[in-house]
Amino acid sequence: MPTAESAITINLQDATFAAPSETYGEVIVIGEDPNKLDLFNQVKTYYSQSEVEADFGPDSPISKATAKVFAQGVQRVKAVNAMKDDGTGNAVADYDTVLADLEDKKVDYDIMVATIDASDANASKLVNHAGTYHKVLVLASIGDAATVTSNFLALTANEYVFAVAHDDTNLTPGELSGAIAGVISKLQPWIPCEWYNVQGVNAAGYKASEVDQLEQNNIATIIEIGKAVISTAKSLDGSWIDVPRTKAYLVTEIRNALINLKLKLANMGSKIPYTPQGLSMIKATIEKVLRVAQAQRALREDYVDANGNLVRGYEVQMPNYDDISDSDKAARILKNVKVTAYLSGAISKITLDLIITL
Repeated sequence: MPTAESAITINLQDATFAAPSETYGEVIVIGEDPNKLDLFNQVKTYYSQSEVEADFGPDSPISKATAKVFAQGVQRVKAVNAMKDDGTGNAVADYDTVLADLEDKKVDYDIMVATIDASDANASKLVNHAGTYHKVLVLASIGDAATVTSNFLALTANEYVFAVAHDDTNLTPGELSGAIAGVISKLQPWIPCEWYNVQGVNAAGYKASEVDQLEQNNIATIIEIGKAVISTAKSLDGSWIDVPRTKAYLVTEIRNALINLKLKLANMGSKIPYTPQGLSMIKATIEKVLRVAQAQRALREDYVDANGNLVRGYEVQMPNYDDISDSDKAARILKNVKVTAYLSGAISKITLDLIITL
């Protein structure tokens, strides 16, 4: 049973405004274009392919990737060039700066498209970033089944990496990644992408035995089932990609609900009290988020088992107020808030260990 566990800090002390509505499908293409060094590390949102090509031209790896994202019916996509001048007129990739700035500048993105192949030395930087910041990374490798399998197995897998392979050497890694990312971005976080149609990419030519080999190593490809579809929805570490996406969704919705609770009380000249009553308010706020997730069919419905016992689709455990240390109370830090959520239509569960700074 795939299980996603995480210790996550939610800081309410610096919140000064209500959180905007989230979409959970914002795509960013992180590419390499040595001919556009003046656009290094400039994140821009594009609403059409013509806008991308006006900046990068039609033959840029970045443009080719965004074209496949738009082909899936996506309305907008961000892009950023990771190539810069090293000071001597030579083009070099600087993923460290680009990835750090995505977080420092609070860029809104959920799904990363890499234009490099999984065999590239910089692929591990994207993989680590995805795992650290809970962003889905769609990473491709082009070649025969044995080669692409070797390329992916060389990486340190985490649940946020979606690996996809293809044997068409005329297809760029960015095009394949962009197409898959576009499909994923249009699905609710809790919907797996397995067997969803992909526009603009033909099925791979792998033998059935090779497809089985890829899937056994948690690598997806494009297969033909009446039309070109994604063969599997597993992350590179063996979990299902909807599990970490749903985890990120729940964490964000809980954080936003607590921020809005804090601001509501602030407008009334009050604050979330660090008392048993305050802990009850926090629990009720988290449970409201989980009830909404149930109504959206993200989480399993409550039901009564054969023995007449109520089985919940989620559980929220709060620490006993008297067991909280005086130092945590003084610092207004609430630890050991446990959330367990069961995904709808599956046996997968998500466990969140929250640390809330009031």
